[in-house]
Amino acid sequence: MAFTGCDQDELDIPQKGVLPIDNFYKTDADAEAALVGVYFDTHKNFAKSDDEYNYGPIFGLTNFQSDNMYLAGSGVGDCVMQREYQQFRYANDNPVPLAAYTAFYRSIHKCNLVINNFTEEKVGTLSPTMKRCIAEARVMRAYDHMMLGIYWGTPPIVEEVLSGDSRPENAESQDAVMDWVVKEIDLALPDLTERQGPDDQAGAVKITKGFANAIKGKALIWKGDYNGAKTPLKAVITSGNYALLPSEDMIKIGHADGKATSESVFEFNVTPDPDVVTSEPVQRRAGWNDHMTFNWRFENFNGNLGPDAQINNNGWGWLNPTGKFARDLIANDGMESARRKAWIKTYDEVLYDHQWESDGDDFAPGRTAFKETDPNRGVGGNAGFIYGNEGYFCWKIVVHKDQGDLNAINGGWDRNLSLMRYAEVLLLYAEACAQTTDDDGLGLQSLQAIQNRAQSDYVSSSLTLEDVQKEKMFELWLEGTRSVDLIRWGKTETLEKQGYYVAHLRDELQEGIGGVHKAYIDETDDDYPATYYLDEYGEGNIGFKKGKHELLPFPKTVMDLNTALEQNPSWN
Repeated sequence: MAFTGCDQDELDIPQKGVLPIDNFYKTDADAEAALVGVYFDTHKNFAKSDDEYNYGPIFGLTNFQSDNMYLAGSGVGDCVMQREYQQFRYANDNPVPLAAYTAFYRSIHKCNLVINNFTEEKVGTLSPTMKRCIAEARVMRAYDHMMLGIYWGTPPIVEEVLSGDSRPENAESQDAVMDWVVKEIDLALPDLTERQGPDDQAGAVKITKGFANAIKGKALIWKGDYNGAKTPLKAVITSGNYALLPSEDMIKIGHADGKATSESVFEFNVTPDPDVVTSEPVQRRAGWNDHMTFNWRFENFNGNLGPDAQINNNGWGWLNPTGKFARDLIANDGMESARRKAWIKTYDEVLYDHQWESDGDDFAPGRTAFKETDPNRGVGGNAGFIYGNEGYFCWKIVVHKDQGDLNAINGGWDRNLSLMRYAEVLLLYAEACAQTTDDDGLGLQSLQAIQNRAQSDYVSSSLTLEDVQKEKMFELWLEGTRSVDLIRWGKTETLEKQGYYVAHLRDELQEGIGGVHKAYIDETDDDYPATYYLDEYGEGNIGFKKGKHELLPFPKTVMDLNTALEQNPSWN
């Protein structure tokens, strides 16, 4: 055997196709490229988890515990871990909080790469472009920390790129997190651009002063500083850069044809290229799985929808509105309101206003004698019922027929991921005024603007916190505010009974108990979750527990890795 040696320098061969880090973070183009990494990676991680769960981590975190939706699917054996989270049966190893926690800190890491590397010490004088990129990264980092603070209370505030041996400690308090968020926004605001009016689509898909002020206002409301929150929120409202969509366009909210509208304060823009995006895992990053997750489950129908049905394609049926929410919405808004028609459908509308295959080519919307007794339409199918459904169907985020074919790369699943809508800004401002004073009447005007646009039968004549809370429940349904708002307001009664009642939708005609189609609510095992999931004392181990569920536990994998992190109270 022969041994030879060489100088160490001869072994340092540059990797082809990779730019050494010492040669990056120097120019305006580098700053823009690094910022693109913030947008791309943040959206990717917010919209799809590593383990191919059938929903976006941020959507799951912020919506699955809401008291106004059923997490349905095919039954108790479907979406098991997600249902565990929904019913407050979770431990600190549940994948729903873990996926979101991971997504937030990945976003923070990308932001820190911009903020930490473009400094005067490293690059000399910062150009306006570099300052703007730093400012946008600051706002995104502030949003991440705000959300972590809302759900976990005292998450580590991470301002540096962490190394493998970093062990960041808890923030001092939830208020301290919100104070830090406000400080970050104030540092960013001078270098941010403004959206150039309600029609500026580019200004809706980038971080601007409007989004920054909205986040600042929300953080202050979470801290309970309602007077302080009014100033940044009012700045968004009076800027003239945002406007509610007309009533007839409410149907576009949350959909592929509702990108970058006048109502968007900030959303991630997705433009898939069919020449590039071809593999299913990549497609799912862009929202395809969200739509499949929440689209109606056609196997539960006794017959097939026809080619002119309004619904697009089969799905997994994970989400249905609760009967209480649907009935309350109808009682408040009226059946003919724009919001009711955009948010939910009744079973009768599914039966009679959608084309079914048995209609042939002579379909027209409306009830007829043939449709009432047609055995090839309505609920039935493999299971004979729809789990977690009281005769109402989600319409707000499922794919509509005119938005394309789910099996192609087009508008069928190409929707944007929204982080802030103007309607939420108006409602946050109305709440801040209801909690303090509404000196110029703008708080009441903001609330009424939401109600009038919805074409609601109920329009407030005075500004009350109760009206704001009710309106926020209706307007921001499935937009990630409900459960944490109830906790913040101390109104957790409905969360304490979360999962105690789960009814199923059957059809009287298909069941042989009626001569025409009619929704039949099957309650034979409606209390199954409450009686099945028992704790060590034989009591129902289900529902929100005061003193425990106000905050989520830090995930087990995070606690195992970071010995400096202290677990939240009552989760030890």
